[in-house]
Amino acid sequence: MNDKLRGIVVPAVTPFDESDDLRLDWFEHNLEQWSGTAVRGVMVLGTNGEFRSLNDDEARAVIALAARAHGDKTLIVGVGRESTRTTVDFIDSIGEHADAVDYVSVLPPHYFAKQMTGDVLLAHYTEVADRSPIPVLLYVAPAYSNGVVVPPAVVAKLADHPNIAGIKDTSTDKLTAYMLAAGGRDDFSVLAGTMNTIMTGLQFGSPGGVVSAANFFPDDCAEVVQLFFDGRTEEALGRYAELHRLIAVTGGRQGVASLKACMNELGYRAGVPRRPVPAFADGDRDDLRAALVAAGKLHGS
Repeated sequence: MNDKLRGIVVPAVTPFDESDDLRLDWFEHNLEQWSGTAVRGVMVLGTNGEFRSLNDDEARAVIALAARAHGDKTLIVGVGRESTRTTVDFIDSIGEHADAVDYVSVLPPHYFAKQMTGDVLLAHYTEVADRSPIPVLLYVAPAYSNGVVVPPAVVAKLADHPNIAGIKDTSTDKLTAYMLAAGGRDDFSVLAGTMNTIMTGLQFGSPGGVVSAANFFPDDCAEVVQLFFDGRTEEALGRYAELHRLIAVTGGRQGVASLKACMNELGYRAGVPRRPVPAFADGDRDDLRAALVAAGKLHGS
């Protein structure tokens, strides 16, 4: 099992203020907070990182800060673009940070979704991996990529590539198929992309996951995985069920808006989503705060 991916990775939010400005100082604060937790790593510029809302210069600024301030945590960087050429070019443009970045995460091209066949995706990922100086992780997130997924048979072939280290799966139904196709290998990791599927992944031999709730409950998420690895399966399942219910009424209520609102309540500096994504409503924030207080995560006022 790859120790760099063993455990929980935070898919870090990108902080913006109410003027839509990128706040790297807030991001550095969050990195410092996560550095003192039990999570294994941090992924920047993923879905929760609102990478589509950043221009390339802003994205490189986020990467530069993470490369400098991630400490001993594994660092994953989202680099997916809509063509093979632009994906490779962006990876080349962050080459000065290659020694600090452990993996690049590559979402499949999906604007021309009907043309993204298994053979096309196989060729795309093979060329990206051939040309990247940083090991590659496949990233499957059909809810955010026009329904495009990498077929399990293609994942099995890509798992043989020496520069492809694994896959993060955020689909609702593909994790088991990916585990059966390519899991159980020391040189290829299948990571759950949500708390909904992490227990399934662990039971099939996954090393862990990249889960949004780790932004605001990092140690709780890490504890579930560690309990499982310690052989305390029933305890892990019980803790997972309890945590899953709490996430649903706090940071998991409304995508990145509630995720950021929950972080702000707990001492992180997440700001708000970049427009046009709406911020969490004030009334909903009151309910979120009440749920955190009831769970003992926040002191009541």
